[in-house]
Amino acid sequence: MTTHAGENGEALRPEDPAELGPYRLIGRLGRGGMGTVYLGEDRAGRRVAVKVINRELAGEGTFRDRFQREVTAARQVRRFCTAPVMDAELEQDPLYVVTEYIEGPSLERAVAERGPLPGSDLEGIAVGVATALAAIHGAGIVHRDLKPANVLLSSTGPRVIDFGIARALDAADGPTRTGQFVGTPNYLPPELLRGEQVTPASDVFSWGCVVAYAGTGSAPFAGNTVPEIFYRVVHDAPKLDGLDPDLREVVAAALDKDPRNRPSVQELLGRLVGNGTTDPATLAQTVQASWHGTPTDPTVQARTGQAANQQTARLGADTTRHDGRPAAKSGLPRRPLIIAGAAVAALLVLAVVGFTLLRSDGPPDDHLATAFADDFSNTTSGWGDGIMGDYSYVNGKYQMKTSDTSDSIVRKVPKDKVEAFPDPMLVTVTAAAEGPADGRYGIICRQNDDGKRQYVFLVRNDGKGAVLRKVNGDAGTKELANPSSVPGFEKDGPNKLQAACEGQESGHKVHLRLWVNGDKVLDETDGDQPLPNGFAGLTAERGGNAAQQITVQFDDFDMSKIQ
Repeated sequence: MTTHAGENGEALRPEDPAELGPYRLIGRLGRGGMGTVYLGEDRAGRRVAVKVINRELAGEGTFRDRFQREVTAARQVRRFCTAPVMDAELEQDPLYVVTEYIEGPSLERAVAERGPLPGSDLEGIAVGVATALAAIHGAGIVHRDLKPANVLLSSTGPRVIDFGIARALDAADGPTRTGQFVGTPNYLPPELLRGEQVTPASDVFSWGCVVAYAGTGSAPFAGNTVPEIFYRVVHDAPKLDGLDPDLREVVAAALDKDPRNRPSVQELLGRLVGNGTTDPATLAQTVQASWHGTPTDPTVQARTGQAANQQTARLGADTTRHDGRPAAKSGLPRRPLIIAGAAVAALLVLAVVGFTLLRSDGPPDDHLATAFADDFSNTTSGWGDGIMGDYSYVNGKYQMKTSDTSDSIVRKVPKDKVEAFPDPMLVTVTAAAEGPADGRYGIICRQNDDGKRQYVFLVRNDGKGAVLRKVNGDAGTKELANPSSVPGFEKDGPNKLQAACEGQESGHKVHLRLWVNGDKVLDETDGDQPLPNGFAGLTAERGGNAAQQITVQFDDFDMSKIQ
């Protein structure tokens, strides 16, 4: 499925919904194996792409479970050269995912209409798509369906879409359902066709196919029939005739039949930019600064001319290393690397300013009245011991562990230990976790008696993202915020988490904030049927792999009223 206009775009049909949640639908963008993609607008008039899942799929329990996990993981992907997931309906029918709307043709369409991309734009595709994969893999997921149709050529550079969601279509025993492969034959890795595990190395293979297509105008394993294509993917050498020599060696390495022999995404980036940085944020800046875009794009036309001449004037740049020796040869022209250096300096300045601002907006530690506190040294303090060992007191801490039968676990403050749950409330706890990088843990507030309504604050186990989730019973679940980084997070832990839940305007709004080790991570206000005051507690949630559990040890819990 695509998320852009201009390809198969059409008006809404009589059977199409006019709106979904807060989004007004204004047209169709395309249809794929999972459902239909609509062009929509949010309440602020910002355009979005809304992917509505087919009802027959949404009705399958296994699909819904996988879909929820994959969308939740996809929301943690950083924005570098991707179309980020902005919102989703994961509980009520119809299921849908909302992504940023990207204006521009797909790589597939651009090459079909105008032929292979010229050198600098081809290099931009190679680096941009690899940068997107670095962001995707950093969130603990695999794209699984990388192909030219899933690379959009925006005015600011290539953007990768539809990452991770394809996994929800997998059957329990392999990569097919009713005989249909998840993916496009020309870009599938050989290990998938052999029935082996799909890993980040599989995306590297697809990257090689995409870059080869962009540079030559045809897939490296072309054929007249699907069986012929599959045979060539598994057995034949790729056809790379006509590919730019600077890229050919890297692409060939990515297309190795054995995934163990392929370079990682970080190694790809290192080979593409020579001795330059492989930081995704900086490389995304590089690609944007050097991107030519499509000739008919009015934004590109406005950016050319004087701006391009100014960039060219900067090419007198230093072509030697600091030690006086010639600079190493790079797959990218020198200009983007110079721009990348400037971007690094700018980012450092912004980081210093941002740090100063954040430090002045820390948690309200000096204006508190404790309503309940527990250091978990007393095993009868009321949190309980689970029969299966999924929650228990361990060595002066309270331990929570997910299981094969449960994606998450929640324990709330024992009601008989408090007279009332304060509002406004600040919940503080320290936590240390063991398990997968995409496992998460955190704090809940405003939970009702049956646990079907609550706000959930979560941080990733690797510190590469956080989530503020609103669970609202029959009204569904909505993620109110999903920052891609966690300021203050200490990888080796433990980390001090503090969440504030504050009713405002006589209960018509709830102000929600999260700090980690004193640094603010998120600050949101819920004014759409906010939840009433209720229980506070702790939670742990496993990542996308059901075989990998997360174990969290909490200590020094405090629930206080903000004065």
